[in-house]
Amino acid sequence: MRTDSIKLTGAQQRDLEEISRILCGQYQIEKIICFGALNLKIAKETCFMEAEGELKNTYYLLVMTTENTRIEYAMQDFIIKQFPEVFIIAHGLQTVIDAIHKNDRFFVNAGLNGQLIYTSDGFTMIPEFERKRIDQAYLKDCEAFEQIYSLASGFLECAFDCYEKGFYNNVAFLLHQVVEQACRGLIRLYTGYHSDIHNLSRLLDLCNCFSTEPAKLFRRHFAEEKRLFRVLAGSYTEARYRDNYKVIDHDADELCTLVKAFLDLTLELSSIESHRGAARTTEERKAAVMDYSPALSASL
Repeated sequence: MRTDSIKLTGAQQRDLEEISRILCGQYQIEKIICFGALNLKIAKETCFMEAEGELKNTYYLLVMTTENTRIEYAMQDFIIKQFPEVFIIAHGLQTVIDAIHKNDRFFVNAGLNGQLIYTSDGFTMIPEFERKRIDQAYLKDCEAFEQIYSLASGFLECAFDCYEKGFYNNVAFLLHQVVEQACRGLIRLYTGYHSDIHNLSRLLDLCNCFSTEPAKLFRRHFAEEKRLFRVLAGSYTEARYRDNYKVIDHDADELCTLVKAFLDLTLELSSIESHRGAARTTEERKAAVMDYSPALSASL
């Protein structure tokens, strides 16, 4: 877990203040924390074209609402009409406070190192936490990853079996489960967040908070890549509710190859994080003698 707050530029701060104003005008919100800001700058200058540049900011927000009823999807659909590059995780304020008191890694990290963009009561949100219990939570998340990865591997084996028997519609549905579970496992391992997201695009966007590799594997740059991803992403609902749903053998074959590569990448990324996690834990234990005085819990 980081021990320093994320840094925002003046322009990013202004963007987030505007996003906050729009959200608060539509929903009952207690606090908004930016737990991630990705800045992509592309500069082009050659002998054969005029110099040009492109700047793209992607913001990751933890929105705490007054009520505990989840309105995350409605809120996401609302804000992307004006700010397409905003990713929202929304929970009731009390839900977040309860999770912090249980030393949930995601919410502790967001509260400790994220940038508070809006607060309805004027109070900050710097959580108290016990380092030992955070370490224990990380170990539990590692165990959870192993279980989730095993589930994803089982779905992949079932998909291969269905492909051999010609059940191509089932193949696409099972491969969706593979990608969903693999993303869910990585998110749990890297961030501690217990994701209940089914939308593959959103899952891959959330993975960008710690690695761009998952989204890069599903490139979606060209029309055929986008179409094939739609076949995969749409299978979650279409396989169950669309009467004329049909996946052709060629698409099933390509998706099997792609998703197998994705599961291999998942294992590779998990190995990298496990080694980093072990190193961080060792360093943090060495630094445990240093005095640390977090804010009073009343700041919640």
